[in-house]
Amino acid sequence: MDKSDYIEAAKIKLKARGYKLTYPRFEMLNIICDSKKHMDAYEIYDKVKEKNIGLSTVYRNILIFEKVGVLKKICVSKVGYYELEPLGKYKIHIHGKCVKCNKIMDLDYKYIKNYLNEFVSKLQGYDNISIEGVSIILSVLCEKCKA
Repeated sequence: MDKSDYIEAAKIKLKARGYKLTYPRFEMLNIICDSKKHMDAYEIYDKVKEKNIGLSTVYRNILIFEKVGVLKKICVSKVGYYELEPLGKYKIHIHGKCVKCNKIMDLDYKYIKNYLNEFVSKLQGYDNISIEGVSIILSVLCEKCKA
């Protein structure tokens, strides 16, 4: 999906819950969409502060984005990192966290996801539940630290 799809989806989700896509929210979404890494709240703030958006505004809007289903929080070592919620049906998301440098990366292995999709389908059937998302964090050594 491209950035405009995510921003439009965010606008719809916000409106459905009684919120507007304000200037700070729009700027934050742009930064998050353009980011090549998972960012914590302070990293998001660091990118938007030059646009006169304060740290408290960033925290408040992150909470709203989580509440309406625009952002997903990934907690690693007691730090919250954020990424966009996938559009459409739930998505299985696998992360790796480097045990040396703490870098968080997306791991995209389709053959593992096929097994996990089967597992999630069976879980939903056995327990009569609806799974909205799956996030797995693996402890890894990143390419840089492994060298």
